[in-house]
Amino acid sequence: MADTTEKETPKLLINVEFSDGLETLIKDEVLKKREGRSCAQIKLEETYGGSPATIRHLAEYIRDNCIKSKPELFYDKDGVRPGILVLINNDDWELFEEDGIDKHDYKLENNADVVFISTLHGG
Repeated sequence: MADTTEKETPKLLINVEFSDGLETLIKDEVLKKREGRSCAQIKLEETYGGSPATIRHLAEYIRDNCIKSKPELFYDKDGVRPGILVLINNDDWELFEEDGIDKHDYKLENNADVVFISTLHGG
C-alpha cells in the first residue's frame, strides 16, 4: 500500500523572548514563562521560496500568528519596527548590517535564540 501522507516541510525551532512591554502584544497561548521571562518556541519553515528562513520571515510569522492586537507596534512596512532591539544568539542584529547584509535578511539556524526588546518608554 502506498504512503498517502503528506511529507512535512522541514522546520526550524526558534527560541524567542519578548520583553520590556512587547510581551503584552503576544497571545497568551503562545507565551511560556521561564525564569520570569516571556518566551515562545516558534516552528518556522526552513525555506521560503527556495531561500533560507530569515529574521524577516520570523517577524512576519510573529505578526501574522502571535500578535493579539496592534501588530503595527511590532512590525511596520519595512520589518521590525524601529525602537525594538533585536538580539540573535546574544548579538545585536545591527552588527550584521556591517557585513553588507540587511539585518532583516539575516539567515536563521535551528535552535537560534532571538530576543525582541522594546526600547520605547513613555514618560
